[in-house]
Amino acid sequence: MGGTMGTALRSKPSRASVPERKFLFLFAGGGWDATPLDPKYGGDGLSPIDGTDMDPDTFRGELGNLSWSSGQDRPAMDAFFARWINRTALIRGVNVHSAGHSSGRQWMMTGTSASSVADWPTTLAAHSPNEYPMPHVVFSGPAFGGSEGAALVRGGGGTLLDLMDGSILGASDNPAPVVPTPSDAMADALVYERALAFADSKEGLGKSRAEDLLASLDRAEELEGRRFEAGLADGGRDFLDQCLMATEIMRLGLSRCAMVGIPGGWDTHGGNQNVGPQMDVLFDSLDQLMTHLATTPGRDAEWLIDEVTIVATSELGRTPLFNGAMGRDHWPYTSMMALGSGIRGNTVCGATDDRLISVPVDLANGQVKEGGDLLGTENVGAALLKLGGLDPEIYRPGIKSLDGLIR
Repeated sequence: MGGTMGTALRSKPSRASVPERKFLFLFAGGGWDATPLDPKYGGDGLSPIDGTDMDPDTFRGELGNLSWSSGQDRPAMDAFFARWINRTALIRGVNVHSAGHSSGRQWMMTGTSASSVADWPTTLAAHSPNEYPMPHVVFSGPAFGGSEGAALVRGGGGTLLDLMDGSILGASDNPAPVVPTPSDAMADALVYERALAFADSKEGLGKSRAEDLLASLDRAEELEGRRFEAGLADGGRDFLDQCLMATEIMRLGLSRCAMVGIPGGWDTHGGNQNVGPQMDVLFDSLDQLMTHLATTPGRDAEWLIDEVTIVATSELGRTPLFNGAMGRDHWPYTSMMALGSGIRGNTVCGATDDRLISVPVDLANGQVKEGGDLLGTENVGAALLKLGGLDPEIYRPGIKSLDGLIR
């Protein structure tokens, strides 16, 4: 079914928009080197400490409570931290509980290995008090819908728009005729009325499934009417374009969460020399994105930067020592970065020892504590749920939140 639905659709009760935080997740697929965000230099800021290799020709950059691996191949990192230190938190020593790509992605994004559990952005979107045509949009990068798959929309390329207006029927290997708009609207209305009658006559799973279909049709109707307002047909395809598009549809009230994949070859088994340039591109884009958020009016806040939380991560880390090919292999501890709304800026949560192994911390403030807790993906995720107004105990029972991340 495509096209705009007719006037025979039921009238929907209006629901007031509840102010809430939006979330943009950025994911470096392949497992990034954690040392740019968790540098290991000695007292001179130049020489690597025993147990960890640092990229050649780099040194410790430092400002406030933050430090990073600086160098001539990554000047955008210096510029970014200089401008946005008070909006940025680094999270170090995050235990991914895995050294494999697939399992690491699932642990990072869900805090568990259970396939039925939705990832953090899908959970946040699915349990919002507001209704969104596209609750969680995945432009690129991983997605785990679990039992909340109805809240997840894949928005990469033009497929989403083609599905909405029905034009995808004419683009298949065996093209089907596209139904004229009046007939298409009548068919949509008929399906909607049948689903509504079915939902009203059933209980349990049947009723729930029918109501999910009705909700999807409602979302499609609104999105079809607002696709040009959102500029969905005009956005570019590179990383920054997708990030800007994601925040724009949040501003318009079309989505609460989005996922965008960070481009680059992060699986550096055979050479780590590209990490600096890749980080430079990433931080240059982040600088432009944060500038956009700081100068664009928000939907629920004065500026988008006070409404949108950005989380940058990867599915695993890299070994502290180079291998024989001057690359790094898989490692179960990594670093993350959180920016923007609700984040305690100029803060480092978590820590690693000289060999990039996580050490215990006090989750209440994120600082090293003997006898504290080992920081895991689940603790970071619980903090994100709390930032989004959800009770972590409901969605991840028994998991402590990294409250030190929250402003």
